[in-house]
Amino acid sequence: MILLFVVSVFLATVFLGVPLVWAILITAVLPILVFDLGYPLQALYLNFIGGVEPNHFIAIPLFIVAGELMSRGGVGQRIIAFSRALLGFMPGGLGMVVVGASMIFGGISGSAIADSAAIGSVMIKNMAKQGYKPAFAAGLVAAAGTIGIIIPPSIPMLIYGFVGGVSVADLFLAGTVPGLLFGFLFMIVCYRVGKSTGCDAGGVRTNWGELGRSFIATFPALMMPVLILGGIFSGFVTPTEAAALAVVYGLFVTIAIYRDFHFRDLPSLMIDAFITSAIVMVVIGATSVLGWLITLEQMPSILVNGVQALSSSPWVFLLLVNIVMLILGLVLDPVPAILLTAPLFLPMAQSFGVDLVHLGVIMVCNVAIGLFTPPVGATLYVASRISGVGVLSIARSMGLLYLAAIIALGLITYIPALSMTLPQLFR
Repeated sequence: MILLFVVSVFLATVFLGVPLVWAILITAVLPILVFDLGYPLQALYLNFIGGVEPNHFIAIPLFIVAGELMSRGGVGQRIIAFSRALLGFMPGGLGMVVVGASMIFGGISGSAIADSAAIGSVMIKNMAKQGYKPAFAAGLVAAAGTIGIIIPPSIPMLIYGFVGGVSVADLFLAGTVPGLLFGFLFMIVCYRVGKSTGCDAGGVRTNWGELGRSFIATFPALMMPVLILGGIFSGFVTPTEAAALAVVYGLFVTIAIYRDFHFRDLPSLMIDAFITSAIVMVVIGATSVLGWLITLEQMPSILVNGVQALSSSPWVFLLLVNIVMLILGLVLDPVPAILLTAPLFLPMAQSFGVDLVHLGVIMVCNVAIGLFTPPVGATLYVASRISGVGVLSIARSMGLLYLAAIIALGLITYIPALSMTLPQLFR
């Protein structure tokens, strides 16, 4: 009864437009008052503060700062130039450049919004000039940008790892192949659109000299994910230390090598990063309060028993996870969606024998799809703002991209080897 009440209150407050943090806190407070549970309301405050106190959460603002550093200046243009030299000659090549550049940039920034903004500001206009429909160009930028939270380093995976006590290194490794799979399927869509419409039928292959020069120009930026992931996987640094290392390296690359960022720009960058980090941490604190209530009322056990009564198959459980996460992704950003559902799904996954790393990848892939799905899709609105095309018009042009994303999600869900092979090799 309490579980149903909690779910109903949360969905009602979200759909009524209540700010997310207040919706979460209202959902935590009302059951205590309505059902007279007897928990002191002071415990809400203590759990809110305790939720943001762990030292490992320092990695979140540090990765945000590193992503901001690499998303400013000419890093995006250099990545686009390299992707164009590598992929631009094929049918649908300009669309493939968007996908390839988004994958590379996502491996640097770890942010879908930064990815979409940096690539979209350059490529949407270029695709429109080539003959692509502006709505499709904007939709491709919105969809490809979300690969940035699947491939490492990924802030949603970082948070899932911290909340669930799951190895961040394993999660980062597990996200690599799924991220590449999303990118590959999006490129197939670009190939089909470019060839069938005739707007981008292919061109002259780039010579090796030009490809080499563009690679050398991009190489310092490409080394950031190598530095972060190599340090974590080798055991040389923790994820938090890797985030600090990323900030130092980002400063070095943008100031000393590329020289497109200056110390006078640092205050505005830090303010932007502070605002983003504060929003994330406040949401973490609020969801810690709701998680405390969920745990005390043994809601995970109730859900486990209910799902097991429905079916003992892990396949059915994973299907339910996908359905729930896709629905939540329509109304919530990735971080709160994962924070709210991880405490419920983790015990259920263990009871069904589902690897927690695999579960984390599935959850992140679901919320990535939500990022370019109306009505709340963040990258969709970024692409709309850059292109000047309405959100609904963009969404209507994305049918093949949605189909590709769902196919990728199904393969990742039911072929665990796609996620688990790399972590198992490095264990």
